Amino acid sequence: MSDNKAPSQADPAQPPSQGYAEKAGPIDPDQHRGLQKLPTDVKSTLGKIDALILQLTRTIKTTAGFSASLSSLNYSLYLLAYLHAQAPSRATLIARLSKILGRDVKLPPKALAPTPSPLLPLGLMVADFRTTLRLTGLLSLYVLLKSLLLQKGGDPLKHKILLVQCLGYIGFQATENILQLTNKGVLQPTLVARLGGAGGAANVMKWACRSWLVGVATDFFRLWRDATLMRERKTRERVSREEEEQFDAKWWADLQTCTAWLPVAIHYSVEGGLTGMNQGIVGFCGLMAGLNNFRAAWKGAAA
Repeated sequence: MSDNKAPSQADPAQPPSQGYAEKAGPIDPDQHRGLQKLPTDVKSTLGKIDALILQLTRTIKTTAGFSASLSSLNYSLYLLAYLHAQAPSRATLIARLSKILGRDVKLPPKALAPTPSPLLPLGLMVADFRTTLRLTGLLSLYVLLKSLLLQKGGDPLKHKILLVQCLGYIGFQATENILQLTNKGVLQPTLVARLGGAGGAANVMKWACRSWLVGVATDFFRLWRDATLMRERKTRERVSREEEEQFDAKWWADLQTCTAWLPVAIHYSVEGGLTGMNQGIVGFCGLMAGLNNFRAAWKGAAA
């Protein structure tokens, strides 16, 4: 068999050509004989669903869109798992209603015990998948660090802020990679034991989150410096309204994202976590940050 032979599209492991996905347009039910006889509302709904799927496909084709989609899914599962765990079971509702109605209904203790949510294992599986995908994150961070070190000109203060932020993310990514590879059996646990000391892997994870906190916290300083530079620029030259609106939209979106991440980063960085912080709050904060990034990727794919 020739090595240049095209792979068969019948192979389930072979994805369809990217060109087909790009050429596919929204479905028009009126142009399909099998759909023409459907009610107008049904045809309209089918068209909207098809357009939504196509837009989602274009969004997750980009690295940023795929990452934001997984992040939103991950933290929404955490939030739903928490709400599911807090919701009373059917047996508990029956017992409460019976008590209100004055009836004595005895249920076995096992029926009243809270049942674990299946959404939490799913959320943990998505989180593990995201961690595995981030194993290559050091490559892009290396390129970013190299560009910052070779950069000439620009604002010196912002350059220092970006440099500290990049080093923080490198520390986080390197530590997370060591933990992930150790958990998967690629690296020997002796390295984590040596790095974590008496605390072991938990201590290493704590320092990874502290490095992440450095990256999140410096984003506030970056935004402050960006706003200062924009004000100074507007005093020197004319800035178009369109450019100013684009700057403001991105600035506020970035502020919302880092504000949502900050309590999560602090929670995992301090001993014992933040008081009152639970899985539901972590899920909500992560979802808000993920949705901001997903919204930007969605708009970029639609452009």
